[in-house]
Amino acid sequence: MTARLSTGDSPRELGEAPATLAEAHEVLWRQRPARDADPSVWVDFHRHSAKVYAQTAEVDLRHQYEAAQCAGLEIRKARTIEDRLNPDLDGEEA
Repeated sequence: MTARLSTGDSPRELGEAPATLAEAHEVLWRQRPARDADPSVWVDFHRHSAKVYAQTAEVDLRHQYEAAQCAGLEIRKARTIEDRLNPDLDGEEA
């Protein structure tokens, strides 16, 4: 395994889907919103992260279950923020 230094325009940063869980972590870390970003931005980020991890689980078979777990955690994070933004919904689907 070799270490890779970021050049700023790696194929993963230019839109290719990550091929490994480590790449998914790296790509998503670079896409993280600012800490003080609007909560809706964080919801979108967590939902996007869940999709990336789910796609990664399909191609990185050595880390399939871990990537799937990461996807589930990201969905929970998004739902937690949504629940805080809309406490009147109490889990009701519209």
